[in-house]
Amino acid sequence: MRGWQVEAVEGVDVTYRWEAWKVWASWPQRSRRTDVVSVIRITYTGTDPHRLVLSSTRINLLSSSAKASLVRAMNGAAKEDTNDQLIQDMAENLLEWFRRSGRTVKPEPKQQEGARWLLYPLWPATQGTLVAGASNSFKSWIGVAAAVQTCTGSEVLRGNTRSPGTAPILYVDWESDEATFGERLFAVLQGAGLPTDPCVAYRQMTVPLSDAAEALAEEIARNQYGGVILDSLSAAVGGSLVDDELANGFWNAVSYLGVPALVLAHKSADAIAKGTKRAFGSVMHENRPRMVWDATRDPEGSTVKWTVFNDNNTGMKDYQVAWNVDLATEGTDETRRLVSCEFEAVNPHDVREPTQAGDSLKDRIAYELVGGPLTSGELATFTGISAGSVRKQLSRHTGLFEKHTDGIRWTLQGARK
Repeated sequence: MRGWQVEAVEGVDVTYRWEAWKVWASWPQRSRRTDVVSVIRITYTGTDPHRLVLSSTRINLLSSSAKASLVRAMNGAAKEDTNDQLIQDMAENLLEWFRRSGRTVKPEPKQQEGARWLLYPLWPATQGTLVAGASNSFKSWIGVAAAVQTCTGSEVLRGNTRSPGTAPILYVDWESDEATFGERLFAVLQGAGLPTDPCVAYRQMTVPLSDAAEALAEEIARNQYGGVILDSLSAAVGGSLVDDELANGFWNAVSYLGVPALVLAHKSADAIAKGTKRAFGSVMHENRPRMVWDATRDPEGSTVKWTVFNDNNTGMKDYQVAWNVDLATEGTDETRRLVSCEFEAVNPHDVREPTQAGDSLKDRIAYELVGGPLTSGELATFTGISAGSVRKQLSRHTGLFEKHTDGIRWTLQGARK
């Protein structure tokens, strides 16, 4: 490009030098169909002392007014006219790179060596992982526990997880604040018997991830964080969750961070009512991550179960884990405060799940038998199904139900005692 000296690292950023100017521009990020957004930083390096003209400014490279504002800022700093054709050339160059969309390579076909997990089996060390659950399903608590375990290497989610190694973690929070996070962190550390020392980096966020990704990526690289937890998707998207463009823009921003991300998300009210495993919003929120978990809390207790329901090449389809979450507090009313939070693994098959209006008769009977053996009459009473229909379901689904050893009650297959 005429007039400029260009230094670039393909796929990351590019620096332009021209006479008394240094312009740093990030790899462009597309946010909407009509925009191609780049983050730039301009410094005047002329005869006056170095001074910053613009810092981390997002502009639409297709906007004439945005490019004109750069020229005006440079003119004001240099007290002279700046060749606006050079700015136009720079923008066109960035657009050309944007449209190339990365390099074409021939990857070496080989098995990956080393740890593919930040926290097995919850958090693969590749791209994004999504956890969808209703409110009060302990998503944020388990997110804090996962961060502590990955940072310290100590077992916090006891009994069914392991950290292949340790890595510093950044927790990015759109839903709460530093004081609330600090209280939760204290409780998790107390419950795990760990020193109550700072161990997880925290950032409260108020802008969409697509706007913050550039600064976050710089911080992640500078501090060498091994992963990031994003809490939660609904606020981090910064717009309609059903819009495919915004959904893809969000996951593009997740990829731009450069480290594995664990994204916490709310389930839709419709999914909760029907008992389906669906994240709220665009289907791209399920298709883009490498792994998607459904988080379900036992409505009668403090047990939560995570089930993989979308598995994009992690080999974990239908995998389940569950914990009993023990929150301890002290004091009453305005003096109440958290003391500790402990997680203990339980058999996911023993977790009672709420029956839904759309559940089959078989599922409703199975739900009741999770609690222990029952007679067909008791099953009819508890489920509201006629005794004859209960008997038909019990005899029809012999792969699921079997007679208890007492010969009177029924139980789930393999659960006879």
